[in-house]
Amino acid sequence: MVVPPFYDPVNYEQLTEMMSEIHTESKLPIMYYNIPSASGLTLTPQQIADLSKVGVKYLKDTSGNAPAYTELVFGLSDKITAFNGWDTLTFYGLAAGAPGCVWGAANVIPELAVQLWEAIAVQGDLKRGRELWAKAFPVCKFLESHNYAAAVKTGVELTGQPTGGLRKPFALLADQHKAELASYMQSAGVKTV
Repeated sequence: MVVPPFYDPVNYEQLTEMMSEIHTESKLPIMYYNIPSASGLTLTPQQIADLSKVGVKYLKDTSGNAPAYTELVFGLSDKITAFNGWDTLTFYGLAAGAPGCVWGAANVIPELAVQLWEAIAVQGDLKRGRELWAKAFPVCKFLESHNYAAAVKTGVELTGQPTGGLRKPFALLADQHKAELASYMQSAGVKTV
């Protein structure tokens, strides 16, 4: 997964050159991490799809731009596979036909994530999907309301799995937020320590 450089945004030509070089050197397919709010680079759906010419096969979309994402899923899927990458939009992405998600919450609510996938993507059961999403959404909303990496890792640790923490200056969530996350996880059916 490759995200454009932060701080000084690249232009489209620089991005395609960078992706081409990464693909040529690694011989691996690339997942482009589309996160305009952090990278400063906003691409059209066609520009994203055209990255397939330089080794980009997959897209993790966290733009929040539903019309552009829909165009990628329905109009440009022959060029690039567009995964949902925004936790609180997971239900909608799957219901719209996304072939999958890059979903941090799945580390915290793995069984529920699988059940949601099965209900919506495999069985096409939107009613069951809505029931499951009602359990998952509070966890997803919480994760996005805090430092995301800290919230996900705190959630994983609440399941009893050590993570090693975060690189400084970041840290796991404070006790108050940890207790709040634990309550959302428990409501979603996750056993916490």
